[in-house]
Order: sequence, then C-alpha cells, then structure tokens
Amino acid sequence: MTVVPFRRVQTPTRAPRPTRFTKIEPPPALTADAGASVRSLPDPAEDRQRMRENLAALAVVVVLLLFGAWLIERLSAYSRTLACIEFGHRSCLKLDVGQLPPR
Repeated sequence: MTVVPFRRVQTPTRAPRPTRFTKIEPPPALTADAGASVRSLPDPAEDRQRMRENLAALAVVVVLLLFGAWLIERLSAYSRTLACIEFGHRSCLKLDVGQLPPR
C-alpha cells in the first residue's frame, strides 16, 4: 500500500528524426533575403538616444566606483583608529594643523 501516489510525468512526443533523404531547410535568418527586412541605415535619433543612455550608464558606473573607493578608504581609517584606541594609545586621531585658528 502506497501512502503518496506517484504519477508518471508524460514526456512530450518527439519530432520524427529526418531520414537520409529528407531536405533540411535553414532557418530564415540564414537565408539570403533575411537582410532585406532589416534597415541598412540607422536612425540618427535612435543613435543620439543610445549615446545618451550609454553616457548615463558610464556616469553611474564612475559614481559607484568613486563612492566605493571613498567608502573603503574611510572604513580603513576607522579600523586603524579603532585598533589604536584598543591598544591604549593616546594620540590616535590625526589632526589637520592647517585648520587650527592662529594664536
């Protein structure tokens, strides 16, 4: 007695294999007249739009790279400062001497 009934999955029927004398037609994309439906000259408006999109994507990538580099540098500085404090040193923070007011 089975608790969970298992049903057989029916496989789709296969297409008959071509015989030795069956002519096989190439797909329409490989025929000589396939290029007739494609325009030979691109539209200038589409080119401008594509160029704008490419420049926008490039700007996003550059911003992400710069932000990532800045974030890694800040995390590294924070880690060094935290390690300095954990070791008990007193002067762990870097001071920017150029920004101090004159006496």
